[in-house]
Amino acid sequence: MSHKFFFLALLFVFFCSSTFAQTQKGNFDLSGKTGLNFLFSSGTSGTDSIQATKTKSNEYDFTAGAGYFIINNLSVGVSGNYSYNYSKIETSNYINNTTQNITEALTIVPQIQYYVPVEGKLKPTAAIGVGYTWLQERDSRVTENYNKVYSLSGPSFYGVLGVSYFITKSVSFDLGFQYSHMKLKDKMGSDQIQKQNQLAATMGISVFL
Repeated sequence: MSHKFFFLALLFVFFCSSTFAQTQKGNFDLSGKTGLNFLFSSGTSGTDSIQATKTKSNEYDFTAGAGYFIINNLSVGVSGNYSYNYSKIETSNYINNTTQNITEALTIVPQIQYYVPVEGKLKPTAAIGVGYTWLQERDSRVTENYNKVYSLSGPSFYGVLGVSYFITKSVSFDLGFQYSHMKLKDKMGSDQIQKQNQLAATMGISVFL
């Protein structure tokens, strides 16, 4: 469903966009992108006659942002990212048991993005940003605090290198590699500190107004 919505949105902006914008000073850009790690899976394990374990999982993330070009090819803006990871394990070997786990994260990042001014429809891009992340994990085996295992928050840094292919003068298809670093501290009273370094491929669309 998420894939279908994304490509329908791409078709919508392609046919409904105007033809007068791009990366000049005074213009705005609206963007949406997702990581290339969409995962929906299910499986079973056991013997030929007994199904002992059934697993189901899915994960996705989505980012939306807006920016303003303060000079030609350079915009300042803010983006927000939401990620979701769900897993479910059902065992029926000797005792029926179901375990569910959900991890969610929200990040808000002020950022600067630069479009390399080259001829043609394909433009290299670079972006950096420093923001704040909230992350929590819930597990059905935890009976307190609404099943929360931990609730973390802290500063985050992002850097992106990519390319934008301008389908029209006001719509681009974007591909990139994103590096992120986060240092998060538990808000539930423990001394837990979690550091994360991630490298991910992304794809998205941008509309220039």
